Amino acid sequence: MKHLKLYHIPIAYMLVYVVAISVTGVWLFLLSQGLGSSNILQTLMQVATLPEPKSLHNFIEVATPHFFAIGTLIFVVAHFMLFSTKVSQKVSLRISILLFILAFLNIVIYLPIVFGLLVSGWIKLLSMGLFIGVFLVLLGFVAFSL
Repeated sequence: MKHLKLYHIPIAYMLVYVVAISVTGVWLFLLSQGLGSSNILQTLMQVATLPEPKSLHNFIEVATPHFFAIGTLIFVVAHFMLFSTKVSQKVSLRISILLFILAFLNIVIYLPIVFGLLVSGWIKLLSMGLFIGVFLVLLGFVAFSL
């Protein structure tokens, strides 16, 4: 980061905040898929083999705020990379674009399930895992840049 000490305060706060949002987002996803008193492995297998039925109305109701929230989150985190002197702009640009693509895939992947083209949730779990993994890489770059 630039050699000003005040950059560290909002970036460190943002890192903690974003990790908390990510953890609660995954937790809420698992709760919506039926994570009750059972274990996480059983819930993931249930999501993979027989995801919760969704309607097109339900999809639009869920996708609209997710597009806004996830897009804003990526936008804010990626812009902190503009101040980095340790990670090249080219690398941070590629990771940011990849994150937007993975977020879009993660959100719209339920459309084939809604229309009956897919009966498995494996692709949803894979897209969510890829998005979270790449997002953690971007957060690591931001933390490294401190």
